[in-house]
Amino acid sequence: MTANNHRNGETASDRRDQGTVLDRMQMPPMSGDEALRWFHKECEASGLKSQIDETTELAKLHPVVRFAVVAGTFILIVGVLLGVLYLIGA
Repeated sequence: MTANNHRNGETASDRRDQGTVLDRMQMPPMSGDEALRWFHKECEASGLKSQIDETTELAKLHPVVRFAVVAGTFILIVGVLLGVLYLIGA
């Protein structure tokens, strides 16, 4: 006995894939750069602050403190890697 794999008596060729909500939205054809420009223009028009203008926390620090943070991170990573190598070799 074979299974009935048809929905509501329709054959597989009669059914269309409906897709997702995003597939059904009508969007103008545009490249990625055009989409980003459009998105930033819409954000500025609605009063939202653009993320491009924001600086990172690291960039806001004094240059000496920034160097200390980056050097400390580098030393920490090298120390962890050397510790792992030491444990593997032991």
